[in-house]
Amino acid sequence: MAVDQVLNPWARATRSAPYAVPEDLPHLQALAETEGGSRATYRLDLTLPPEPFSGLHHAPLVMLLANPGVRDGDPAAYARPGVTERTLQNIANAGGTPNHFLTDADKEHPGRLWWSRILNDLTKQGYSVDELSRKLLAVQFHGYHSRAWRPIPYTLPSQSFAFHLVRRAIARNAVIVLGRIADTWRIAVPELASYPNVVTPKSPRNAVISRGNFSPEDFERIEHALQS
Repeated sequence: MAVDQVLNPWARATRSAPYAVPEDLPHLQALAETEGGSRATYRLDLTLPPEPFSGLHHAPLVMLLANPGVRDGDPAAYARPGVTERTLQNIANAGGTPNHFLTDADKEHPGRLWWSRILNDLTKQGYSVDELSRKLLAVQFHGYHSRAWRPIPYTLPSQSFAFHLVRRAIARNAVIVLGRIADTWRIAVPELASYPNVVTPKSPRNAVISRGNFSPEDFERIEHALQS
């Protein structure tokens, strides 16, 4: 199947909890049953709508992340009128949407606070929030929330779309930020290993896009992407 003909499976995500792509759900339920007494920090929370990506799918700067987190304020934030519905609409859009955490009026949403911290250095340099919401695509290795990252022992059907987004980014020569789970991403998308337009933070666990967290050469490439 050609790169641009892959259908977005998140358009079929369930509209009520447990939130999931239908093909993922049996595997996620089996995982929950198998985990039993495992630490709650690693359990996937299907009461929250998934966030497999944020941003326009053709953005010139792409961040590869692990999976969406769970913060204490998340249940209340997603319970506010319209928030979960907007989230499900955003992930169903064929071409993505500007990062709704940056454009949403809900300034107290934990996702908005996280992104504000990650991009604070860029906004201080004069990049507008609207500009960043359109120029940056964040892709999660999988779209389901947990308090802490842990690899799951199966590639979910929905993950093929994440890998597709990365291959599209490579095809258009986007700048790709590869941080915390770099090796996991390279195994899933082997083309990343030889892709020349990858930038890596000095601290892999630090997702902040700042001059201090990248080499001068890598940060220059980030700025070039944002100015394109």
